[in-house]
Amino acid sequence: MFGNSPVPLRSWKLVVFAIMSFLLISPVLAKELLDVPVGVSPVMSSAGIYIAQAKGYFTEQGLAVKLNPFKASGAKMTPFLATGQLFVAGGNVTAGLYNANANDIPIKIVADKGLVSPKHGYLALLVRKDLIESGRYKDYKDLKGMTMAVTAKGVSQEIATELFLHKGKLALQDIKLVTLAYADMNIAFANKSLDAAVQIEPFVTVALDNNWASRIAGSDEVYPNQQSAVILYSPVFIEKYPEQARAFMVAYIKGVRDYNDAFEKGKNKDDIIRILNDATETKDPDLYRRVAPVGLHPDGKLNVQSLKDDARWFLQHDYFKEMPDVDAIIDESFIDAAVKILGPYQP
Repeated sequence: MFGNSPVPLRSWKLVVFAIMSFLLISPVLAKELLDVPVGVSPVMSSAGIYIAQAKGYFTEQGLAVKLNPFKASGAKMTPFLATGQLFVAGGNVTAGLYNANANDIPIKIVADKGLVSPKHGYLALLVRKDLIESGRYKDYKDLKGMTMAVTAKGVSQEIATELFLHKGKLALQDIKLVTLAYADMNIAFANKSLDAAVQIEPFVTVALDNNWASRIAGSDEVYPNQQSAVILYSPVFIEKYPEQARAFMVAYIKGVRDYNDAFEKGKNKDDIIRILNDATETKDPDLYRRVAPVGLHPDGKLNVQSLKDDARWFLQHDYFKEMPDVDAIIDESFIDAAVKILGPYQP
């Protein structure tokens, strides 16, 4: 009874039925969400993470994903993964990742986050506009003596830089290589303290729109199908929360598939562009209609051979002393489990 008004038994049954039905159709709300700290670079190759977050896919899986932006370099995420301060990270393939595993910190490569597949040259060599207009740069050989930038030493972007230099019969020793965040590369182009760089979308298109630099070629032309960026799992996430680690991948793959639907098929593209516009530092929806699209495998598959080739490059360039066991660092069980639940992507 409430006050002096009796509540009929039938009404109580209806109330109980409504509550139980709500809990059954909303199981996520019936239990506490697990906080999942995620390191993310605010670039277009992070689209799968941003879309999954915006569309509530992580919440559907019982996860409260907390995004932590790393603007300088994805390489800086490694120590946070090692300690479990980050459960997940998405960034460049780095020598530091392999060194962590050599020191018994089993961070795992678990999914694709950026494949430089043909026609997906979202990483591209830019040269400052005035250097081209003055004739200082005419061909790859003219990169000699220039100041070029990467986000960090010992990252996949450095390998692409060397391959561009090889087209002019040059080596890394023939340039001055500095480290800058992607956003800072454009600032350096604008103030003429940087001559060239392998830049990433959407910053490539921003540089072109502002006449700071010109696009020479996409990385897909010198290193097609390079596994440039990956999703990484902390050993803490894998060992302590294996069920949630699998759930994270289901949500991520759903986000990646939405990206592919939008940029490969044109499906709901305006909605996806709106999400990217809100998530990244570039606030121009029209720009996302003109960028070179990122290669994101809709089933999260990795190019394992590229990872092995790049590890060998790190070894040859003295980033570590012996060749790592790349197969032991890769764990595709999470994408396999996600695809089993979602079914293979239908092109």
